[in-house]
Amino acid sequence: MIRKLSMLLFLCLLTAGCARDLTGREVRDLTLLPQNPKAYLAPERAEWPLVSAAEQEALAAAFLKNHFAAWESAAPLETTKNPFWALDWIGKHPAFAENLRPLDPARRDALIQQAARDAYPSCDRRGISLRRLDVRALPTRSPLFNDPRKAGEGFPFDNLQHGVIPAGVPLRVTHLSIDGAWAFIETALLYGWVPVADLAWVDEDFMAAYKTGRYFAVTGDETAVVDEAGIYRFTIGTGALLPLLDSDGDGYRVLIPIADRKQQALVEKGLIAGDRGGIFPLAFTAAQVAELAGKMMGQPYGWGDGYAGRDCSGTLRDLFAPFGLWLPRNSSRQAAVGRVVPLAELPPREREARLLAEGVPFATLVHLPGHILLYLGEREGRAAMLHTLWGVRTKDLKGREGRWLVGKTVITTLEPGLEAEGFSLDIGSLLERVDGMNFPLEPAGR
Repeated sequence: MIRKLSMLLFLCLLTAGCARDLTGREVRDLTLLPQNPKAYLAPERAEWPLVSAAEQEALAAAFLKNHFAAWESAAPLETTKNPFWALDWIGKHPAFAENLRPLDPARRDALIQQAARDAYPSCDRRGISLRRLDVRALPTRSPLFNDPRKAGEGFPFDNLQHGVIPAGVPLRVTHLSIDGAWAFIETALLYGWVPVADLAWVDEDFMAAYKTGRYFAVTGDETAVVDEAGIYRFTIGTGALLPLLDSDGDGYRVLIPIADRKQQALVEKGLIAGDRGGIFPLAFTAAQVAELAGKMMGQPYGWGDGYAGRDCSGTLRDLFAPFGLWLPRNSSRQAAVGRVVPLAELPPREREARLLAEGVPFATLVHLPGHILLYLGEREGRAAMLHTLWGVRTKDLKGREGRWLVGKTVITTLEPGLEAEGFSLDIGSLLERVDGMNFPLEPAGR
């Protein structure tokens, strides 16, 4: 009898462990670690410049060169490596539509036809974004997923979401869809399809007027921009840049693009409240980075910066843009900026020890496959990391992989969620997957 009861208890525990729902509670790190980046500042160094004035000037000049590259470089741009990868994907692999059912072959064939691959590049025109644009891998707003029955697939991981560009970004149009409704745009940051109605064409006069040499860096999401008549034009967020005219102490006058009836870009004067940003580049100190990062805490995860959110690389790019540091779009490319220190050959604990010994708080990135984080400093012997995290990997006794969802911008250690580790459930460690750290403010090879 005792044996039977013991076996029954074991089976109950086993079942409970396998079916444990971790989506309804926070990982313990979020209660143990302060979620305000300012808590990690070293008071004696908080206001020290992270780079010299000359170095920041060089960084800002490089940022602006990338920002305007679509107007200045030959097209197609060098950064446009594989414009039609998504056609290969839907042609060779199963894709799942917004209803989480396999993509209908007729819809697939229509997308392939609309993209007109054989005609690329079919045009070469300069343009500018009129509002926030979701940049897509195919000419459609509809999402496409890998098999949603697998962990880490399905919503929100829309494979067609390349990223987002805000209003006022110079771009190059090198291709049009068959129906003319979609434009394939190229920038130094990312490339893909956007609705033609969301951009305007620029000429030499517009480009000359728009490049003022002085710029306003936005440091607040959901910043409404109105023209001098008080008419709303668009909403813009942290990391965006607009040409600056002047400031009256209460706000800033900037240049914004609007379109005429022929969709030609016109320069209009816009107004932005004084607490929504500053003159580019902002003072590059740990205190300033912490101040801006604090505004991002708790923001929802958005794959490819979709759904008005950000993913891990989008957070870091937008965080550092106002200071003049250009970071690429995805995590693997961000991890190659500046001086890189490989860590994969070290045991996990030695990787963290190396980070604690050499990392520069608020200026060191840490990479693992598919993810990137910002080192904030030491907290009770552990590295404190700021990142936008979808979830922590889990695996049950049957080897089934899952996720303990986080879904927002947080501060954790490199081992969030280990408090749930048990005989029936394995919790994945970020530390075990860390493969390098990099110092984007330092030249490569230093």
